[in-house]
Amino acid sequence: MDPRKIRNLIFDFGNVIIDLDEDKSYNSLDKLYRKDANRDLIDKVFIEYECGRVSTDIFINTLLSQSLKDVQALDIINAWNSMLIGIPEYRLEMLLILRNNFNVYLLSNSNSLHIEWIHHHLRSVHHVDDFEKEYFDQAYYSHLVGFRKPMVGMYQHVIDDAILTPALSLFMDDKKENVAAAKRLGFKGYEVKAEKDIAEYLKVEGFY
Repeated sequence: MDPRKIRNLIFDFGNVIIDLDEDKSYNSLDKLYRKDANRDLIDKVFIEYECGRVSTDIFINTLLSQSLKDVQALDIINAWNSMLIGIPEYRLEMLLILRNNFNVYLLSNSNSLHIEWIHHHLRSVHHVDDFEKEYFDQAYYSHLVGFRKPMVGMYQHVIDDAILTPALSLFMDDKKENVAAAKRLGFKGYEVKAEKDIAEYLKVEGFY
């Protein structure tokens, strides 16, 4: 990858900037559901919540409707947020350095509960009050855009809103299908794998 041919860096959030343990969250939720829980309904509300089509209240109440009798809303919230581990300081430092030479964007499948947790984490651990403005030219969250990766509409929204050229843009994501969708629209793509930190990759490739 030649940094001289790239103007825009587009980062996924989960397992790229913030460390996640998705299995922990889904396993925690599984323990709350009834044996006869409607899994199709649960899967559907996950997608609708990430696309901003249902509120946090509807999301929680839908999961509660499929849960054991003694399960409370806070149990759902804690299980859902348990996948969020935190953001290492060095990745925040990386973003600031990259902004000196590139346009830097965030493109994330997200939801209100997770963003609320992340903002609290950034304030309490890193003393960051305005994460999106301080570290990115623009942040695109699925629940605010109305699409989620790998839907074409999610990427097209970024192209149109940021007025960027995909061929001059590197998109980085930990999910193969999201990178593939970006490449089909002309983006350069890099799949972030667990064994190689994004900060290491970009340093080795000469981006900073």
